[in-house]
Amino acid sequence: MNLQIRQATVAVILSLVMVLLGAEALSRYAFPRVSQIEERIHNDETQAMSIRASAPGSLPTVLLVGNSLLLRGLDYPKLRSEMAPSEQVVRFVIESTDYLDWYYGLHHMFTSGVRPSVVVVCLNLGQTVSSRTLGDYSARHLFGVPELLPVAHDARMDATQTSGLFLAHWSAFYASRATIRNYILNRTAPAYGAALHALADSGTTLLADDDELVGKARTRLHSIDQLCRHYGAEFVLLIPPSLGRYNDLLASAAQLQVVNFHYPLPTGALGPEYFRADRDHLNDKGAVVFTDAIAVYLRARSAKHAKESPPAVAAGDARPLP
Repeated sequence: MNLQIRQATVAVILSLVMVLLGAEALSRYAFPRVSQIEERIHNDETQAMSIRASAPGSLPTVLLVGNSLLLRGLDYPKLRSEMAPSEQVVRFVIESTDYLDWYYGLHHMFTSGVRPSVVVVCLNLGQTVSSRTLGDYSARHLFGVPELLPVAHDARMDATQTSGLFLAHWSAFYASRATIRNYILNRTAPAYGAALHALADSGTTLLADDDELVGKARTRLHSIDQLCRHYGAEFVLLIPPSLGRYNDLLASAAQLQVVNFHYPLPTGALGPEYFRADRDHLNDKGAVVFTDAIAVYLRARSAKHAKESPPAVAAGDARPLP
């Protein structure tokens, strides 16, 4: 009897191991092939992680990072088509990410050898001052092991949430389980899935007064600016259009902190007809205007860089550094 129990126990354990290994394999290799969102994030991540230092005399490499505000507000193929062939613009977007996701995500990318010339971070005021993170998903796609404890501390995570970050970093299935659930919901119950997305896309309620918000935004912008400077990259805050006044406060914080920022469409520049029903994200009409403004800005920066940069040294004419 005891032998039968042991055999049954071993069989159950082996079955569970096989199920978990199968789920992990499907999450790593199959899910990105069937989910357009997962495939896009995987492609963005691969391109971003492949950025290396630009050769002397070449145009700068621009890394554009952000969340759904950038995803829906930027026509990425159109932007790339409007840039010169030698200008490299790489987008890396993960929905529902905030400041902590990108601060520690950029730290991980820099320490992994990613070397863009310019880092453009697109966030609104609420996302800049937020202490939220995307948690497990960011642990897999944005953070390295050295970033896990610091981000857990800054996000005020408890021991269970912190241990989940470590598990998610190593397990694609654990990190993507919510994404997989959402994918199944969108396929089987589109109306219910849309309602959940609407809740997820709702903006952060800002309860602090204006001075406190500006002060916290200044601290955050200073930190990410110093991070980029440490690794030889130029930081630019890209402020998205909004129907509310809060992004004006973010522009004030950037100006007071003396960090580079681009606010091409301040409050009042676009009416409600340029936004989706949630009044936060741009629609296709608004995306055209925002994309054109970003393209003009990046082209102007590239032209300025070309004038200020020394010409590249021709092959066979290398000179020692002074």
